[in-house]
Amino acid sequence: MNRTFIAKHWYASAYEQFETQTNDVEFLLKILCEQTDGTPQNILEVACGGGRISIPLAQAGHNVTGFDADEHVLLRCCRKMKDMSNISCYQADALNVDWGADFDVVVMAGNLLINIETEGDYAEAQRIFIQKAAAALRPGGHLILDYDQHSDASAVRFFNRLSEKGSGRLGVNQTYTDELGTSGEMKNYGNVYDPVTRICVWASHWDLVTNNGQRIVESTIGHKYIPSLAQVYAWLADAGFTIEKTYRNHENEPLREDEPDYVRATAWARKDSHTNGG
Repeated sequence: MNRTFIAKHWYASAYEQFETQTNDVEFLLKILCEQTDGTPQNILEVACGGGRISIPLAQAGHNVTGFDADEHVLLRCCRKMKDMSNISCYQADALNVDWGADFDVVVMAGNLLINIETEGDYAEAQRIFIQKAAAALRPGGHLILDYDQHSDASAVRFFNRLSEKGSGRLGVNQTYTDELGTSGEMKNYGNVYDPVTRICVWASHWDLVTNNGQRIVESTIGHKYIPSLAQVYAWLADAGFTIEKTYRNHENEPLREDEPDYVRATAWARKDSHTNGG
């Protein structure tokens, strides 16, 4: 029995069962329609997962390319894009490959910015992603960056938790069953956020039972770097982006530079014609 395969297959299925909201996708489609006069765009989605965002973009008439490091979620995307000629996806590690070039729009959504996984410097990985987005765009192309933005105070309140809770954005005390009959839940046993380093650390485990009754427990230590808004704006500027519009909480209202609390931040940023990114 390949424990890793079974566990990753289960997580891909469980994540898709839990992550069913559509408000962010509808908002991204609205931004694209408003900012491009409704013309089809050549779009790259980074970390496309099971296609929760890429598939609706393609259904709206855009030409979409997506990639992800996880083969299990990509298989789900492949199944959904059957008979669709304007979407493709492939497996790749975003930090270590070229993302291509001459796209009209690069989408970094689904809270990707603070969910980047790396064994190195998390803040540096976030900066590199923004540089790679610039390199993948044609001059005048745009980046949509959609993620959770925290002030220092809200990060302390949100991430410092020592009690047991659901983890990986899966529901608290919810059991999920995949197509192979593997059943289980994911638990988090505490987050600790350091406001000096801006790094959140947590311990979690997946507790699974396979279709033949064998138990699998996979334990992990996770990390997130929570950037300040000033950092994100600086990374965008360094990569050659001009922020044309920002939004808060998926509404048509501007994001303040001194936001005092947690907000969902969405930036529509143009790649300047004189920069190559990278």
